Amino acid sequence: EAQDQSGTTTPPESSTTSATTLLPTTTVAAPVGCDAPLAEPGEYEGLNPVGDVEQAYWQAYWVVVPETYADVAPAPLYLHLASGDGGHNNFLAAWRPMLHDLDGLMAIVNTAPGVEGKRDPETTVALIDQISAEYCVDSSRVHVMGTGISFGMADRLACEEPERIASFVAALGEEVWSDCTPDRPVPLLTFTGDGDRPSVSALVDTWVSINGCDPDPRVEDIGSGVFRKTFRNCEADIVYYDIEGLGHAWPVHKAIPPQAWYFDEYAEVDYLEEVFRFFADHPLP
Repeated sequence: EAQDQSGTTTPPESSTTSATTLLPTTTVAAPVGCDAPLAEPGEYEGLNPVGDVEQAYWQAYWVVVPETYADVAPAPLYLHLASGDGGHNNFLAAWRPMLHDLDGLMAIVNTAPGVEGKRDPETTVALIDQISAEYCVDSSRVHVMGTGISFGMADRLACEEPERIASFVAALGEEVWSDCTPDRPVPLLTFTGDGDRPSVSALVDTWVSINGCDPDPRVEDIGSGVFRKTFRNCEADIVYYDIEGLGHAWPVHKAIPPQAWYFDEYAEVDYLEEVFRFFADHPLP
């Protein structure tokens, strides 16, 4: 149940995005190392309470359970903090064609602004705990990705919760947040286009210092204005795709309707391919 602005209690509305059910259906016993039995492959909407019991706000999220889930559990968890208007439904529609053959669970989290506490790291940590209680999650492979309005959220989460976040992506950014000293360096993958370059470059400079990297990266021109910058002698890796001519969009090999306007097509680089390769290479130490 959720509360409306009048304080009366009403059931939360289900999303209009197609989904299997609100709660995961389970038919397979939990594998070794997991308390939760395995969910059937599908898309499940969940609700995460934000705030105190009297005035709780429910943060919605989707969990995409791939066909490979039973084979890989305990599975990696990929937290995709929604951008744009912060809604999780449009993001699910945009990324759906690319998510059902992953090797892990994708959680697409509503990050719409306007609710105090919704963007705090402890809220996302509580969400990680909730998903881990419902699904079979490998706690050493929890990764976060944020773009646009969620760029600073991913940055802050990695900075304040490095013992929970194995690696992170903060790309196409609007505002750098990190002003803490994390207990350990955290691997970072980032992308920028022309309009986002100042904030992404500032993010990279901050994490180059945090991760103890040499300030001058190795730069590879891989074509079509795509420059891959790899920082050296880091305590945790930093890879930076600086793409001349890219708009405020994700670079992918093929833009798939109906949300194709979110993407710019490049033969040289694909956002999700690079993200999931980076995540696979960077579990918690």
